[in-house]
Amino acid sequence: MSEEVTLTGSPTLRVMPVVLFNLLVYFVIGLPNAIIGAQFVHNTLGFSTAVAASTISLQYIGTAIGRVVVGRRVDTYGPKVVLTYGLIFCAISGLLMCLAALVPTPGFLGMNDTSRYVALAIALVSRLFIGWSESCTATSVTTWNIRRVGPAHASVAISWNGVTSYGGIAVGVSIGQFLSGLIPNIKLLPVGMVATALAIGGLLLLRTYTPIKPLPSKGKPMPFISAVRKVLPYGAALAAGSVGFGSVNSFLSLYYTENHWAGLGAAFGAFAAVFIMMRIFFASQIDKRGGVPVAYCSLITEAVAMAVFCLVHTPTGALIGAALTGAGFSLLFPAMGTMAVKTAGPEFGGILIAAYSIFTDLTIVISSWVMGALRDHLGWGFLYGTAGVLCVSGIILSILFTRIPGCGVPKASS
Repeated sequence: MSEEVTLTGSPTLRVMPVVLFNLLVYFVIGLPNAIIGAQFVHNTLGFSTAVAASTISLQYIGTAIGRVVVGRRVDTYGPKVVLTYGLIFCAISGLLMCLAALVPTPGFLGMNDTSRYVALAIALVSRLFIGWSESCTATSVTTWNIRRVGPAHASVAISWNGVTSYGGIAVGVSIGQFLSGLIPNIKLLPVGMVATALAIGGLLLLRTYTPIKPLPSKGKPMPFISAVRKVLPYGAALAAGSVGFGSVNSFLSLYYTENHWAGLGAAFGAFAAVFIMMRIFFASQIDKRGGVPVAYCSLITEAVAMAVFCLVHTPTGALIGAALTGAGFSLLFPAMGTMAVKTAGPEFGGILIAAYSIFTDLTIVISSWVMGALRDHLGWGFLYGTAGVLCVSGIILSILFTRIPGCGVPKASS
């Protein structure tokens, strides 16, 4: 692979060689998602549903923690160095899954109280490592591809990161379920082995890529809190939309289960299919019409999706609501992301992407707790109604925060 060059061909074709690593890591993220919580922590180890759910959400906490330090390191050392660490963390996560799976087996400690807690601790640490891997990979791949296609096509780089993220997870979940059946008594072991092998393969492939040099900084390194301040108007809109996405992602399974409905797979499939189609066929509208108008349309679409959940309490309503959520959330991240990377010079691209991305990481973690409490006390209608109001409020917050000095794209460059 060559270093960045002047763009002469399709921006989409330019991002493909690097975005491949994002696909690999998110595929690995998807592999244990259907296994490690419900089957391993809950069924095998015997812990509560709440503990099983926290095993999954811990990944997002690890990702958010990683964002704080990853962005500056991408700008200082270059994307390839940080991506290397991301793949190493991915391999460690896979190895820890293997170890967690083996601890309660007769060949190791066997199933007792000690082994249960040791296996749980190892599984939780593996989730932290995959979270750190995600933050390293997504930030470095996005920054690398923006350098390869140029700021004018930043939406292409960011959009394909999303396509490979959700596509990789969706395929990974299906493959993970298949792998878990290969060794019925140690379901997590083959998942961990494949995750480790893929990460090592990615490291070997990355060695063939020529790194791009970090851009020289014109001043001191940007503190993370300063980057958060700069991207605040766009991050606030992203956070508002992430509440709607999180309400579907975290609670759709429970929504279907409590209502004794069939068709959960179709609903998730509709969300994923519409999300990917919007990214592929309509991402170009961001460059043509501007990031802010597209983002506001996305937030309104998500609000309509939440209204459908509130007003049409049927499987068909849930299916339509899930599809509309995918349509709304799909372009929100790249639309506001293209604005976020313009808030400072290109030498700060890594830390700006990291600061912007943390808004969705933290929102998904926090909203899963808050929205769960709303559902328990006030019901499904109030949950989705609140999410819809917050989606619309993202437009208001974005407008207000651009008026704060130091927030948003500088007036001279807008």
